[in-house]
Amino acid sequence: MVNFIRFSVCIIFTCLLTSQAKSQSKIQGRLQAQEQKLVDISGASILLLKASDSVLVKGTVSNSSGKFSFDNIQKGKYLLHCSHTGYTEMYIDLSDLSKDTDLGVITLKPVAENLGTVVVTGKRPMFEQKIDRMLINVKNSATSAGGTVLDVLEKSPGVIVNRGTGAVSLNGKDGVMVMINGKLSYIPQEAILQMLNGINSSNVERIEIITVPPAKYDAGGNAGYINIVLLSNPDEGFNGSYTLSMGVYKGNFPTASVNFNYRKKQVNFYGGYTFSKDEQLQRFENFRKITSANSTKESKMISERDPFQRNHNARLGVDYNIGKKTILGALVSGYDNKWSMTAKNTAVYSTNSSVDTSVVIDNSEINNWKNLMGNINLQHNVKAGVEFTINADYLYYYNRNPTDYFNQYYNGSGSFLGDEKTTSGKTTIIKLFVAQFDYSKKFNESIAIQWGVKGVSSRFTNDVLVAKLVQNTWEPDGRFTANYFLKESIGAAYVSMDKRINAKTEMKAGLRYEYTESNLGSETKPNIVDRKYGNLFPTFYINHRMNENNSINFSYNRRINRPTFNQLAPFLIFFDPKTFISGSPAVQPSFTDAVKVDYTLKKVLFSVSYSYEKNSIARFLAETNPVDNSQIITAQNLNYMNLFFVSVSFPLKITKWWNSQLNVSGNRSEIAAIINKQKAGFSQVFVNISGSQQFTLPKQFSVELSGFFQSKSFVFGADVVKPYGLMNIALQKKWKDNSQSLVLGVDNVFNSFRFRTSLAVPGQNIESRGDYLFTQRWYKISWTQRFGNKVLKDKRSRNTASDEERKRVD
Repeated sequence: MVNFIRFSVCIIFTCLLTSQAKSQSKIQGRLQAQEQKLVDISGASILLLKASDSVLVKGTVSNSSGKFSFDNIQKGKYLLHCSHTGYTEMYIDLSDLSKDTDLGVITLKPVAENLGTVVVTGKRPMFEQKIDRMLINVKNSATSAGGTVLDVLEKSPGVIVNRGTGAVSLNGKDGVMVMINGKLSYIPQEAILQMLNGINSSNVERIEIITVPPAKYDAGGNAGYINIVLLSNPDEGFNGSYTLSMGVYKGNFPTASVNFNYRKKQVNFYGGYTFSKDEQLQRFENFRKITSANSTKESKMISERDPFQRNHNARLGVDYNIGKKTILGALVSGYDNKWSMTAKNTAVYSTNSSVDTSVVIDNSEINNWKNLMGNINLQHNVKAGVEFTINADYLYYYNRNPTDYFNQYYNGSGSFLGDEKTTSGKTTIIKLFVAQFDYSKKFNESIAIQWGVKGVSSRFTNDVLVAKLVQNTWEPDGRFTANYFLKESIGAAYVSMDKRINAKTEMKAGLRYEYTESNLGSETKPNIVDRKYGNLFPTFYINHRMNENNSINFSYNRRINRPTFNQLAPFLIFFDPKTFISGSPAVQPSFTDAVKVDYTLKKVLFSVSYSYEKNSIARFLAETNPVDNSQIITAQNLNYMNLFFVSVSFPLKITKWWNSQLNVSGNRSEIAAIINKQKAGFSQVFVNISGSQQFTLPKQFSVELSGFFQSKSFVFGADVVKPYGLMNIALQKKWKDNSQSLVLGVDNVFNSFRFRTSLAVPGQNIESRGDYLFTQRWYKISWTQRFGNKVLKDKRSRNTASDEERKRVD
């Protein structure tokens, strides 16, 4: 690993030393207002944008004399955007910038003159690859309308959503941290999927996939972050939008959402609410075979499931400008997401192809997650280039997960043997308090520093019950029934520095320290887990622009993946009488070292990364008893996982009316594990292809196709998932300056989205397969209406103390 890093660093710095310098240009000008006489405009916003897609290159404000300037601008085509409150905005075309340019006096006219609106036609593609993250512009996607955030993630580059295990993986690694508006979701993975499946995609502006997080972010998670950025309305007065959608086919999927914003002088209120319902028939199949010298034992289960999910999500916030330099804010958010299911299951157990026993299981389950979060925050600008923020969050989670079973047993000839009623479930309460202080200072145009401290206090109770009905009395199973308690505290401090080495080269380096104390016990057995540990986590980035069309970026970071709360605290869920899933207090943290190199050629991005993870955590790894063919599935530590990842992402403008985006990635992983107390090794190569095709038609009609294909791959341990994919298609019509839109679409057009898993352990006579149909083709219609004033004001970037905290409730 060390030699690989040294080699990579040498490659990068060789590129830096051998690249040829290109000439730089300067842009300057002066803003004045056309009143009764010309007056200088100070504090105006001046933005330099790429002409091709309106992406921001640099920004500044005019001084007291109305003057502004940009230095070290590379040759290219740009737009200059000038704006100030009360005046019409202006765009200036800099189509061929190759030398110093003095724009002279630029005159802005008052809004009262009611000049025609200037429209920038540049449109962001569905996928944008930045240096450290992939942007998924959900707002621009017609196929995302009427769907959920989970639907968008399932067709995103490098992302795999496993609805069966309730987990998300990124670039082959499943230690993903999920954030909403930069706020980390400290909840179990299965609750995260419920939450994401309850957020209407019409409420989302973009999704950010951050593979190499900087030092400011928590070191938790081995794969990086997925940040869901909800829509905000930075306009003066009252404004917002609402969306109504309906999907049908073997179930129905109604959704409704509203976002609003009220901004007046020093006060800004904002909020939103989403309701959704999701029901569609599912079918699961599981097969397992164990071969020994004397016999072959097999088990097969078929589950016909009728699930139902109902979601309420809401948020309400306020920002108040105490003065010119200080903003005080508060935010309250919460959700009530309930998933329930009835199922008819049939399990058949055989020896040497002869049926021993069969079981018919009537099964019902409820999984209800409730959350309430409160945040207060203060942002203060000490002086130009110096600011600090203070955040405090309180989070409360409640989960009730009862499951009932009615089992009817039959012998090999089909004669009834008897029946039994069993129940299992858990009630979980999680409370977190998070406090954070961040400070940033910009010394000059070349150097800036950030530092901060953070504390997290977590309290977790997990009341687990497993019982059997005996003579009308529920008798608990003492092996599994208990009330567990977990206390955890994490203290962290970080410092990072941004350094512009020259006009073409930038560097960023950071160091984070985290100290953890974690204790898990029960009413009868204290200190099941009692750990105290501290670790340093460095990050390093260097970026070099060889010219306008070529740049290279190198990054390194170290991360920790802590066991989630539910992985540590035992619980029990039965698939059938011989197959169940449970928690495991023995799971240890894992550590990952990763390097990444990105090369950009115009709009095409090539990425290569390598990571080594020690004690990698497999969320679901099966241990099988060869005597009775029973199986328990728990989270376990693998010995290690090596992962080599390559990707290329590029947009194509085929014609004026046809835009294409294609993302191709490849992954080679090596896993070493202990399965059934024996060493086992696996290696796998997989390919992922995703993208979208957007067709612009006359009269504000458009058509979009999007989808993905995933080849055979490892997920969540040693299981192999067979190839699968999907394609969506949508027709969109817009009216009235894009304030109204109607979408008609079909999701999962070919009904190809299904998980088929297999496990064959080398050197062991164990084989298992699974076939899971979670969702089927469905047809949708969606209407969106935007309302309110459109006088643009600056919007505040809101962050809170739990921005990196809200995943580990799992």
